[in-house]
Amino acid sequence: MNIHTLIENNYTAQVQAFSQSLKFQQLESGQLSLCEIDQFIQNLCRTHLISPQILSFLYSIAPPAVADTIQHNLLEELGLDAEGICHPELLHRLMAAAGFDAQQRTAIVAAAQDQLRSRCVTPLMFGTLKELGLSVLLEVTCFEWMLSQLSSRMGRALQTHRGLSSEALEWFYHHSEVDVRHAAEGVDSVVEYVSYYDIAGDELETLLDITFRENVFIRRYFGALTPNFGVLTPGPTDVSLEAAR
Repeated sequence: MNIHTLIENNYTAQVQAFSQSLKFQQLESGQLSLCEIDQFIQNLCRTHLISPQILSFLYSIAPPAVADTIQHNLLEELGLDAEGICHPELLHRLMAAAGFDAQQRTAIVAAAQDQLRSRCVTPLMFGTLKELGLSVLLEVTCFEWMLSQLSSRMGRALQTHRGLSSEALEWFYHHSEVDVRHAAEGVDSVVEYVSYYDIAGDELETLLDITFRENVFIRRYFGALTPNFGVLTPGPTDVSLEAAR
């Protein structure tokens, strides 16, 4: 089994399913209501505001051969690299430009932290930490793969159909550039992780099935509309490896 090809095939399938989904097509074509577009922005911000914390976890368990790469991604996310662009700050600018008031922005930040807390307090039945780490690494690097291809399209959709400026949408356009490199590095990181932690082929395939049992992008970005704007629906509970077997 070629692990590199297996990972790329799974990522490609996820991206294609997302780009061909009804919700994504409605976003691009301007068929979503204003409420639905704002829910998309909320869900995206909720997903990515905690990226530095997720990357910190991945850095803590990274194999030595890819630790520097993950560390650089973490510093880049925090704006501590040469470019100095803090990604969470770009999301705060997006929320402000979209007209979300202070209470709504606070609710989005709180929902992001609740999502992280839920992951930490929900009982897991993984055999070891290596399975949890691989599942997280697969999802993070798959997002990088997707953003390298689709983030500029999402940005243009919000610019056209939500009237947001290119400055307000810098998060999208920035990721369309930097995640081209991250996408390639991410697959290499997964391959190295599998090798370093001696993860068997059947175990990898099981983890891939669990992580991508439903489309991660549709799940994270297009959750059910909340009845009251500013009150966010928690993300789905992650399923453990043992429970899915």
